[in-house]
Amino acid sequence: MVQTGKWNDKSAGGCHLYDKEFEQKVDAHTWNTNPKYKLKLETREPVNVKITLSRPEKAWKAQVGMNLVGCMIGFYVYPAGQQPSKLNIKNTTGTKFVPWNEIHEELTLDGHPDGYIIMPTTYEKDKQGPFVISVSTTVDFTLTAEE
Repeated sequence: MVQTGKWNDKSAGGCHLYDKEFEQKVDAHTWNTNPKYKLKLETREPVNVKITLSRPEKAWKAQVGMNLVGCMIGFYVYPAGQQPSKLNIKNTTGTKFVPWNEIHEELTLDGHPDGYIIMPTTYEKDKQGPFVISVSTTVDFTLTAEE
């Protein structure tokens, strides 16, 4: 299943370094403003899930050329109904940011009753542009944009 999205002036929050743990200024706590997608697995058993975040090269070429590190992409996965933190991020060992136009990760997730949130981010805040998030697994699931 595939969803399209966009980081814009209200949702380009950057990585976890823009959260209260690392950023002193309250108005700089922008991490949690990133777009979020709810993944609900139709199982209670652990299952392998492949998540891919990509962006169209043409739309990002100028920004990447000016700030390769700031435009790196990555994503966080955490239980729905919770605020993201270093204690509940499911992909902490694999959380990485890459300067390419695609990153994917395979995780083992269980059928958490509330599902999971996938939060795509750029490394620095205020990097705006479109992206695509896709999920594949062997069980039925839904993937919906959170408002």
